Amino acid sequence: MDVSPIRSTPLSGADWFLATAERMMLAAGQGEHMGLTVLRLGPGLDVAALRSATGRLAAVSPIAAARLRKAILGIPRWAWRVDARPSFPVEEHSGSLDDLCARRLNESSPAAVRFDVLGDGHGSTVVMRWRHLMLDAKGAELLLAEIARLAENADSPPPRAGSWGPITPRPSSLRTALGDAERFKDHFYALARTSIRSLGGVLPRPGAAAFFVEEFSAAETAEITARAATATHELFQIGWFLAVAMRVHHAVLCRRGEDPESYQSNCPVQERKRGARHPIWQNHVSQLFFRLLPAEIAELGAAARNLQGQFVAQTRERLDVAFATASRFLRRMPAGLYLRMVRNGSHGHISSFFFSHTGAFLPECRTFCGAPIEHGWHVPSVCQPPGTGVFFSQRDARLSATISWRDGALRAGELDIMRTRLRADLLGP
Repeated sequence: MDVSPIRSTPLSGADWFLATAERMMLAAGQGEHMGLTVLRLGPGLDVAALRSATGRLAAVSPIAAARLRKAILGIPRWAWRVDARPSFPVEEHSGSLDDLCARRLNESSPAAVRFDVLGDGHGSTVVMRWRHLMLDAKGAELLLAEIARLAENADSPPPRAGSWGPITPRPSSLRTALGDAERFKDHFYALARTSIRSLGGVLPRPGAAAFFVEEFSAAETAEITARAATATHELFQIGWFLAVAMRVHHAVLCRRGEDPESYQSNCPVQERKRGARHPIWQNHVSQLFFRLLPAEIAELGAAARNLQGQFVAQTRERLDVAFATASRFLRRMPAGLYLRMVRNGSHGHISSFFFSHTGAFLPECRTFCGAPIEHGWHVPSVCQPPGTGVFFSQRDARLSATISWRDGALRAGELDIMRTRLRADLLGP
């Protein structure tokens, strides 16, 4: 019988990469790696129900109070006391949403999750801040969905949501695992044969997290969807949106007079099963890695088809599984050595930029604590290097694009260049 007051679960491969990146961020004065999820609500939000639901969920989520533990060559673990009682604070405010979001992205806090509520004449906006070491964007949505369920069902018991641990199926044998890791290594170092540049540069330096959210109407989103389908003739349009993000960064580097050998970025691949309500906690993503040469970016449709082809090929070769397997091996590496390996393989930049398209935003919920959900989006922060990222999601018929950066990564006027290129590529001339 286990009588230890400490419980633990291993970090996922994605957790450990984020932990090493946050170590770099803290050393450079960039702060902790935070993310925001924003819900724009109609009238009717029951703040008391929100507080009650968050309190009930926090009480059965001791991992939210966990600390990272790692022996020198051991597997890193989240460890917490069995009597841990984390809290998810809820505060009400008035004022600017952008100011509140900027402040929360750049604060250090012991709370893994917190909520802020802004009221206005029509309805309200809920901002959930989450620590990226503990949650990915899908996990943040699942946490919101569980809070919504608890708020609507006051007598329903919350799940035992501490953690389910890494969920990628383990290879059938060590030989298979080593083969998967070797396949990923070959792909990664093939990309590394061409150099890249990021807007933030190689040397980590202090800089506050900043962002801009570009919202699109339902009519604009329908037009974007039609343009993407025409360009690639595919149902899943990851190549289209990644091509747009590459061209956004290409526009800025051209303005600077810089000419990188290639553009490289990775795209998170969700490991949770479609429609699953858990696991909520930890980062459960693998990665696929993409590259285009400057000449291949010149025409949007051709760039999108090229990247879509890379996506299909990597999926067919199960490189997402290969990366997940390799990342489990890499958990044993000391953080500094791991980060050095990643940066050496990317010429110091980690990536040209960060990118994701998380797909349908919070499809599980039509209402939240008594109020209809009108819109929603994520605001991830980024480390520097690379210093910038473009992140897409879609709530019902409305697309959102968040441009994130670290102060110092963008020069005067460059955000306008990015926004102009983004809208022009998505909507057409």
